[in-house]
Amino acid sequence: MLNLVTPIQETKAYQSIYAEGKTEGKTEGKAATLQRQLTRRFGPQPVWAAQRIAAAPEAQLDTWLDGIFDATSVEDLLGGKNERH
Repeated sequence: MLNLVTPIQETKAYQSIYAEGKTEGKTEGKAATLQRQLTRRFGPQPVWAAQRIAAAPEAQLDTWLDGIFDATSVEDLLGGKNERH
């Protein structure tokens, strides 16, 4: 009897987990970049801004990253403290 072993990288489960992790890492990288840019441009961030950035989906992070050069404040870019995005 032949023992056929499929390399783990070729399994659907592995590919799914890998893709999910890659997407999550990309989003975390964008969030970290945005936080760095905000701190450099406007100084220390309020807690609510860091929380909003951490919870934002990738598309929203892209919008904020694109708007960083036009924003006049953290509030201008991310919206006010009580605003939801």
